[in-house]
Amino acid sequence: MATEQPPLTRTLLRELAEARLAEAQLLLRSGQFSGAYYLAGYAAELGLKACIARQFRADQIPDRRLVERTYSHNLDQLVNLAGLAEDLKLRRALSDAFATYWTSVTNWSEQARYRVIGREDAEGLITALNDPADGVLRWIRANW
Repeated sequence: MATEQPPLTRTLLRELAEARLAEAQLLLRSGQFSGAYYLAGYAAELGLKACIARQFRADQIPDRRLVERTYSHNLDQLVNLAGLAEDLKLRRALSDAFATYWTSVTNWSEQARYRVIGREDAEGLITALNDPADGVLRWIRANW
């Protein structure tokens, strides 16, 4: 028997983003590199969806096209939907490390579930998300 999915609130999306990153780190430490990589990418996706959810208002039906486009795994598209494209451009210009990390993060796709990922790629993605100074998830958190 299937259980009903809870509403995807901004709070839940933020919690899920943090959970996926924590799970990815556990998988990385246990040598499960493919799973670590796969889940780490979802941390960015869910975080960006939390940024998009910030636009929705109570007692207002959101634009249907925006809602439909939000159900995407394309991180660049999600950045645009969140209204963060200009901020991303500025952040990339200010930090070469962030720009490199962003490239690493946007190389992820949900299709990674069909690939074997090595340690280097898994570690690289998790570092790109979690670096304390220039990590992509740090930037996303500042906007959610």
